[in-house]
Amino acid sequence: MRFEITFLHPDGDHAPHTADAAETGALVAWAGRSGLRLRIRPCPAAPCAGDDATGQEADR
Repeated sequence: MRFEITFLHPDGDHAPHTADAAETGALVAWAGRSGLRLRIRPCPAAPCAGDDATGQEADR
């Protein structure tokens, strides 16, 4: 399962990133240590917004 992760930066830059369950767990742990807020949503059967580096779905 893939998730859409949005980093809620105080500067207003909220670019989404897609991640699998293992990466999502690591990002949650990192955000907890750094104090950064995240929004996590499950991706529907259709592709998510894509990763923030390429704009393409990461599974391709």
